Amino acid sequence: MTVLITGGARSLGACIAELFASKGIDVIINYNNSYVDANNLKNKLEKEYDVRCLVCKADVSNEDEVRKMFDVIKNTFGNIDYVINNAGICKDNSLDSKTSEEFMDVIKVNLLGTYLVSKYSLDVMKKGCIINVASNNGFNGSYIESIDYDASKAGIINMTHNFAKYLSPNIRVNVICPGWIESDMTSNIDNCFKKSEIDKIMLGRFAKKEEIADAIYFMVSNEYVNDCVLKIDGGIK
Repeated sequence: MTVLITGGARSLGACIAELFASKGIDVIINYNNSYVDANNLKNKLEKEYDVRCLVCKADVSNEDEVRKMFDVIKNTFGNIDYVINNAGICKDNSLDSKTSEEFMDVIKVNLLGTYLVSKYSLDVMKKGCIINVASNNGFNGSYIESIDYDASKAGIINMTHNFAKYLSPNIRVNVICPGWIESDMTSNIDNCFKKSEIDKIMLGRFAKKEEIADAIYFMVSNEYVNDCVLKIDGGIK
């Protein structure tokens, strides 16, 4: 068994990679800028879990780079079993100052990147599962500062349904929609804002990365889960 994790070098992606490796699954770590983190993770997974690990640099929003990444994957592993579309960015700022270039950067990485990786994965997947990482922001965009991020995540949810219908029954496609996660992306947010957000969550805290990774592994390992939209945000009041 082999899994490709985009944005797999750090934070949630690295947590997902370690969980799959702990199950004896070979791991392909995609990264764009985090070369050192990707290689350190590769060495750790190979040493601790005795799995094969491949590191692939590719900007998921660049079709040529995605195509070349899958050429490397095909030459190394032949076929793979799972794809986790985890790569994503946000560029939150005020609506007045947000540029069209910033808006499109977010759309390209989050939405187009998910599309491109899913499309080209069909060259190396005959049967298996694709998991798209969206967000609960895709249901109800709450902050005008993240209008581009919210739109990209809503698009991922909708695109999941299309891919699930097109690829069934051999390839299952599901989407997970986390709320706030204790991660690199949220490590520097204002404490007052963080408290106000925690107050909205029934469980009274942000998710741990491991809890999101566990949910992803469930959707991958249960072969009757398909076209599933899993909202995992601790319950919003």
